[in-house]
Amino acid sequence: MTIMPVIIMIFVFVPTIVLMVSMPYLARETISFGVTVSAVQFHSEPLRQIRKSYARISATLHTILFIVCIICLIYGDEHSKQQSWIIITYSLIMVVISLVINISYHFKMKRSLPMLPIALEPSIMAVDTGFRKRNIGLSSYWFLIHVLIIVVSIVTVLRNYDLIPDQIPIHYNSSWNVDRYAAKSYSSVFMPTIIQGFITLLFIFENWSIRKVKQQVQPTDPNRSIRQDVTFRRTWSCFMITASFLVVILFSVVQLNMISLLNINFAIPIILIIIAFIILYAFALSFWAGQGGSRLERSADYSNVRPVHDDDKWLLGMIYFNRKDPNLIVEKRFGVGWGLNFGHLVAWLILLGIIVLLVVVKKLVG
Repeated sequence: MTIMPVIIMIFVFVPTIVLMVSMPYLARETISFGVTVSAVQFHSEPLRQIRKSYARISATLHTILFIVCIICLIYGDEHSKQQSWIIITYSLIMVVISLVINISYHFKMKRSLPMLPIALEPSIMAVDTGFRKRNIGLSSYWFLIHVLIIVVSIVTVLRNYDLIPDQIPIHYNSSWNVDRYAAKSYSSVFMPTIIQGFITLLFIFENWSIRKVKQQVQPTDPNRSIRQDVTFRRTWSCFMITASFLVVILFSVVQLNMISLLNINFAIPIILIIIAFIILYAFALSFWAGQGGSRLERSADYSNVRPVHDDDKWLLGMIYFNRKDPNLIVEKRFGVGWGLNFGHLVAWLILLGIIVLLVVVKKLVG
């Protein structure tokens, strides 16, 4: 038995579980399990109890599943394929459990609405007319650094291509011994470069989305909500650029190891440190800012005005579908971050493109 898969599981999935369990506490004060409410309703005793119940059930189920997975890794075969299937199966079950819990509490929330304090309907709407002029995100020119690293990696591989062994390592077992090779070819050698390019484009799109997604301004305290929103976008824009830079470095390290220019004993610590840093960075930002900056500059005065809502456009409170909304990117109602408006064809094309790329990468590597 090797302890490394267990350590990786702890570093990757424990923060993920904590985020899942804490989801209702990171949401805006105007959203409860995908349903629009007033701040007074959000902090009412019935919803406090629902949030506690969600956290308790979610923590229990995810902890049990995690322990079972750890036991399977410890006492199972050390063969890398079996360990991979254990982790993949665990990940899928974890997602299914999370979806089932979220959906059940979404309906529970809708049933609880009549029992909550009566909220007033909004009489005014607030709009930040200077929104597009604000410096709400870092420039995408920062990604030129990523491009430079990718170009350097390409040049390095081309200069050393004749020195690369005919069989290159593409997979390691839990003891960091090579258990799978691929014949040397441009497609196999440059696979990390292809992934780097796709990851960079994906993060450029995410950074662009942060600047373009529509703003939510609370009419009861517009100045505070604008400050929250701007800080939230800036911090996550910084995360996108930093995380994508580190991922590009990670795949450069993988590529150098594949072509025998970097020893595995030096590459593995770098890879693990990068992964741990990105996860902890996202974890810290989520708890510090909350969704839309809701945890910043908190006010003790709760408004009993229910914001203008479009709950009917949110399937199960999670999937936004509105053909009349020109915005492709919208703020998520479950969790922290942004999602797609599936009322647009482009959203489906993006989803299809990701699936096609994953299939192509799998076939090339296989």
